[in-house]
Amino acid sequence: MRIKNIIFDWDGTLSMTLHLWVAGYRQALQHQGHTILDSIIARDFFYEHDKGQLNYPDINFETLVDDARAHVFSHLDDLPLYEGAKETVEILHEQGIKLALVSSSGRRLLEKGLAVHGLDQYFLSVISGDDVTKHKPHPEAFNQTFERIGVVPEETLIIGDAKTDIIVGKATNTVTCLFTPEDNRMFYDFDVLRATEPDHIISTPKELLDVVATLNQ
Repeated sequence: MRIKNIIFDWDGTLSMTLHLWVAGYRQALQHQGHTILDSIIARDFFYEHDKGQLNYPDINFETLVDDARAHVFSHLDDLPLYEGAKETVEILHEQGIKLALVSSSGRRLLEKGLAVHGLDQYFLSVISGDDVTKHKPHPEAFNQTFERIGVVPEETLIIGDAKTDIIVGKATNTVTCLFTPEDNRMFYDFDVLRATEPDHIISTPKELLDVVATLNQ
């Protein structure tokens, strides 16, 4: 099997945006008079805001999310990437691998984050959460990507930090790679992620180069 294309996730895979969201929620919660541990924020406030409102009825979730998003956008200039992420993207680009990106983040946040690190030049296609009607693990964004860059799933690798990335990879018949850096342990149960049975698991971006090299031997 030869890998000619790679579709990256953004949050938690290339950029450490998850950590920025925690900081945003922490500050937004403090504005409403609440102090909550970062681990609890990651568990209870990142997804399913309707359930969060039920569990925390004294918190205004609409204001909370808006304030957290504003914090993230205002701090994108300081957004760190995972160590070796940019170098890995550059090397893959130099090797002639077609690169694309699919993210649930809004386009405004995504474009600024990519531009800050000069990564926008490497991706032939970028699909944000604003560009689709159904998010991961629905394959809509990935099917759009295959069509946009003119590739077939069987020659494509999907890399991401969440089980939705692996689920959609299996659904679209691509090679799957799970990213489990130690920095992400606060956000995930790694055993649950591994239970999705990805084809490959890496803990640093540069390990992706070894995966591609092995597959392309």
